[in-house]
Amino acid sequence: MAGTSTPVPYGVFHTLTYESHNPKDPYDPNWKEPKIDVMLYPETQNIPLDNLSKHLRPPPPRIPDSYDIFVGLSSFRDGERCGYTLFTGFLRAIRPNRLFFGVVDQVLENDTTCLIEYCKLAHNEWPYDDCRFRSQIRVDELHADSARGPVFARHHQQKLIHDEEFCLQVDAHSAFTKDWDLGVVSDWKATNNEMAVLSTYLHDLHNFISDDGSNNEYKLLIPPLCFGISIIVVYCVAPDHLPHVCQTMRGTNGLVRNIGADLIVESKHPQLSALWAAGFSFSKCHAEKRVPVDPYMLWMFEGEEFLRSSHLWTAGYDMYSPSRVGSVVYHNYTSIPARFEEMQVSDEAVRTRERTMAENRFRLVVDWPFEGPVNTFELTTTYAMGRERSLDQYLEFSGVTFAPDQVDAHTCRQLYWVPYADPTSVQALLGNWHMGNREKVAVGEGSAALRSSGRSFDYLPADHSVLVGVGVVLILMGGFMHSRQTKIKHHDKSDV
Repeated sequence: MAGTSTPVPYGVFHTLTYESHNPKDPYDPNWKEPKIDVMLYPETQNIPLDNLSKHLRPPPPRIPDSYDIFVGLSSFRDGERCGYTLFTGFLRAIRPNRLFFGVVDQVLENDTTCLIEYCKLAHNEWPYDDCRFRSQIRVDELHADSARGPVFARHHQQKLIHDEEFCLQVDAHSAFTKDWDLGVVSDWKATNNEMAVLSTYLHDLHNFISDDGSNNEYKLLIPPLCFGISIIVVYCVAPDHLPHVCQTMRGTNGLVRNIGADLIVESKHPQLSALWAAGFSFSKCHAEKRVPVDPYMLWMFEGEEFLRSSHLWTAGYDMYSPSRVGSVVYHNYTSIPARFEEMQVSDEAVRTRERTMAENRFRLVVDWPFEGPVNTFELTTTYAMGRERSLDQYLEFSGVTFAPDQVDAHTCRQLYWVPYADPTSVQALLGNWHMGNREKVAVGEGSAALRSSGRSFDYLPADHSVLVGVGVVLILMGGFMHSRQTKIKHHDKSDV
């Protein structure tokens, strides 16, 4: 029978705790509605809701025996923190020789640069090398006076990608954990989706990461059991509560922005999401090449993430928030030295016009009424929405609405994969995959997929692993209580 039906829950599960917000003011301090808990079953999320499409699945992930990772970041007059980001990336990777960083460094004449600061740290760590890994760092240095916001910078950032297999975008004030390059690829593979994009907001490095790059220690006191002695078990794991972006609002310019992030408790598997976050985005590099960033969205901050979400999704990509395995990067939330919004320009009228034209370009993309000038260059060609799914489908999937007198609906629930309306270009990209010829899937496919995707202890990064013996003790104890952390508020997702 036609129609839709929710897949029967099975496999691993975890709990999403999300905030209730005042629809008129999401940050209203007097809004006291309680948080809401919902159970998620991520092993069912690649099964479509449509009854006639239950047999369809996204293309399975492909990981070659040998691959490189490109890490892109854009910095605005923030050389010291940018250099530290590069340094932790190389220092704490398992395979640093397979990493390539691309930096858009927007600086003034007397500013220190990202590369200078990195080389200082590299010399202290590897004194017998002349700035180790320098040949793996590509820099596009721009004068800060020519900066036009994060979207413009990320367009230049994409040009630094060569032939790498995987691409990661982070903010230029981040820190990596030990074995991060293994953890993020393992988590990406666990999505069972070649078109997956791991994306979320990040926890603060000052709360969750030790000086040596490990996740902070958790100490567990085992009370006296049959042997009459107490045991203290110390282990390093990712935080119990991980960010998941599932709510939107309108910014000061009326454009769509994310409302920070809600939290998944003890996330065991990447969780399908409708929204993209600028501070962390990991995918195959074909996502960056097939979905270019629109450089004509000048001065845009609010609106950037919705545009990226909608363009990726309509081009066949799916966002997932990482599990504990893929939570390998943290964010530096200390005050920033400079902001692009505060930069002085020679002609304020020109900036106002450029900003207005970009915001109207956004409105034109989503068929939202507007008045005033607009830049339409390449809007229906290079920077158009994808053809795999429609914008209307994305609005339904994400809960975002542009209808008068209506507010967005949240997606803080279990979402399900939407098959491609037109799979032609994805099939051409992958060559030997066709959406109608689904992979052989049996009952319990999710558990088998976890095993085949490298989510056993043998594949996990060292600082994410917990001794099996500790797990046995915990089972005997019946688990332990953990405290809930407060919701992550929307941060300055990019200071470029």
